[in-house]
Amino acid sequence: MDTDVKRLLASRSRSLRRYPGKLLLGPTGSRLWADYLDAAPGFKGRIDFIHKLNVPLLYTVKPCCEEEPSPVESVWYPDELRLECECGAYRFSERKLITWQDAAVSVQHWENLSGEELTLECVLPENARESQAYTFPVKLHGLNVIMVFRADAAFSSGRLVLRPGEQRTLLLAAALGLEGEEASLYSGLEELFSYKGSADELLDGYCEKYLSWFEDAPEFECSDAYITRCWWYRIYILRACLARPASGYLKHEMFYEGRGHKMGKTPYAPTGWEFSRLIPLSTPLTMMDMRWIKRPDVGKAAFRALVDSVNAEGAFSVCSADSKGKEYTNFAAWALYSYYLLWGDEPFIREVIEDFKRDCRSVFERHKGNDDSLQVCYAHALTGKEYQPGFWYFAPNGFPRNVRGSQEGYTPLKRVDSSVYMYLNCLGLSLLCRALGDADAQEFGARASDVRRGILDKMWDEETGCFYDLHYQTGEKARVKHIVSVYPLWAGITGAEHLRQIDCLLDPALFSRGSGFASTAADCAAYSPSGGWMGDYFKGRDGCMWNGPSWPYTTGIALDALARQSKLHSHIYDGAFSKHFREYTLEHFRFGDIAQPYLTEHYDAETGEALSDEADYNHSFYLDLVVRHLCGLEPQADALVFEPLDMGLTYFSIKGVYVRGHKADVYYQRREGARYKGLKAGYTLFIDGVKRLDGAGGQHIRRVYELH
Repeated sequence: MDTDVKRLLASRSRSLRRYPGKLLLGPTGSRLWADYLDAAPGFKGRIDFIHKLNVPLLYTVKPCCEEEPSPVESVWYPDELRLECECGAYRFSERKLITWQDAAVSVQHWENLSGEELTLECVLPENARESQAYTFPVKLHGLNVIMVFRADAAFSSGRLVLRPGEQRTLLLAAALGLEGEEASLYSGLEELFSYKGSADELLDGYCEKYLSWFEDAPEFECSDAYITRCWWYRIYILRACLARPASGYLKHEMFYEGRGHKMGKTPYAPTGWEFSRLIPLSTPLTMMDMRWIKRPDVGKAAFRALVDSVNAEGAFSVCSADSKGKEYTNFAAWALYSYYLLWGDEPFIREVIEDFKRDCRSVFERHKGNDDSLQVCYAHALTGKEYQPGFWYFAPNGFPRNVRGSQEGYTPLKRVDSSVYMYLNCLGLSLLCRALGDADAQEFGARASDVRRGILDKMWDEETGCFYDLHYQTGEKARVKHIVSVYPLWAGITGAEHLRQIDCLLDPALFSRGSGFASTAADCAAYSPSGGWMGDYFKGRDGCMWNGPSWPYTTGIALDALARQSKLHSHIYDGAFSKHFREYTLEHFRFGDIAQPYLTEHYDAETGEALSDEADYNHSFYLDLVVRHLCGLEPQADALVFEPLDMGLTYFSIKGVYVRGHKADVYYQRREGARYKGLKAGYTLFIDGVKRLDGAGGQHIRRVYELH
């Protein structure tokens, strides 16, 4: 791999907005991760295991001297965190990380700069002892979390005295697990401390293992430095949110919606909503990106985890180690079909398809309308788009001033997003069944057609050129333009007569407000680009509101719709896609600073200010847009279509895109040899190392290559 991802993503003093000075840690274990760490040696801060626990301390090292501590300099890397500090008494540096085996490892270099002895003291949780299993005083989600701590021989007593001028390198580690796993914790630490090389070499080995994740991704670069860095940052987000809880309902590798949360920081007593669990709404969004990483077994495990979340009604649900909760609208079966297009793993599809059918049937029957197949959403939060104003459109006196915990004027809706998701799920299942020779293909194909017909016949409004949600009983249109109005064009069920919906999307007076796309159009009386409802920020600054803020979740879908319609209609929207894709990319960088990759949940739709503070949030897709639209590689059932959008780039390349066992590489440069020596100007495409397109030019390139 040519790209030095470690250096590319490095960031100084990376911390949460709400907790300045509290440092973020890049690498995560299969179950262990740091919410944040204090700027101090070791692992002190807020540390979590499987779910949010707020463990305040694993271990730290305290220099015993009277001198006031100096500021600690930190550099964040995806695979480790480095600290440095120097004062009159000592010089200190540290490298630390969490291994996939859930060991919090620290390599510390200490030097006594004073003329007196310097004592270093190792601090553990109260009652914890080195090399003895310690149980944390918390039982959340039914978890008894234990730790075994060990330090190298020089620090075995918990205290180390450095003579004047003396230098020491220390290796410390804490292995965490669940009650009953003591033996594996001891053996893991024994293996770690028996390493024959230096402590830094040991850490280098762990860093190398972590960075191998990036080697399994297609290698991409382009002339826009923000897009290039964002590509690799999004691959980091996937790895940062990868988990293997191996506990309770969460048996398989899976992806959290994020390592952040909306929870308090009280030690051992978190309250609020956390994203570190299985959430069926975000899983398909994640899988649209994950399918391009050459680790199909991880993708299969994530789908199996979704199957394990099935609740008593047969539907995928929010799932923790010890509980199953709410359902959310999602397009999981379509994501499964999209995965199949790349990897063609029929035995795996046969393994899980009955569970996906059961989920689709359950949701369809319980949410279909009284006179059609359109999907009714009774609880607005379960669309994943809380407080969209359409739910209050039918209030007798206009939008109520107070919607906090109130049902005043609230009306369930036949939703555009829920109905489109149902269409895609039925279509995906129909296509999968057809590929398997399964007779249920006809059932799901017919349902998809019914839902499609209802969306086009009932939700489209010719006068305003927009799709609308409907009153769940009367079918009257809730005339609020939501970002989900563009979903039918994303799903490919529309014709040229519906392109006026794109006009709405691109209108600065409606959705195109400056950063991504507004979640509700600005002509709505309840529109607020920074959240809140009619001036009432009852959910706080970081609260989830869909009455105006821009969300990467739906901006990504809207961009996919825009690209799809551009390809269908002579590439008339290529320029618009390029403009808004760059807006979307910019939201991935704090303050627009390319040196600070930092994606959160939602943004002010006009200024681009991050409204929330969930670092590295995993609730949207980006890689998929780059591969399919910027680079033009679109997988189909038995073919690979090459049709890039013209984004005005000087050059780009992507190498190592795998589709049905075939490897595709694409190069583009505006001038011959300007970036890629020996290649012509225009587009060059290799499939399995054979040049299939040699310097093709023009804006409307479309080639279809059969794959066997």
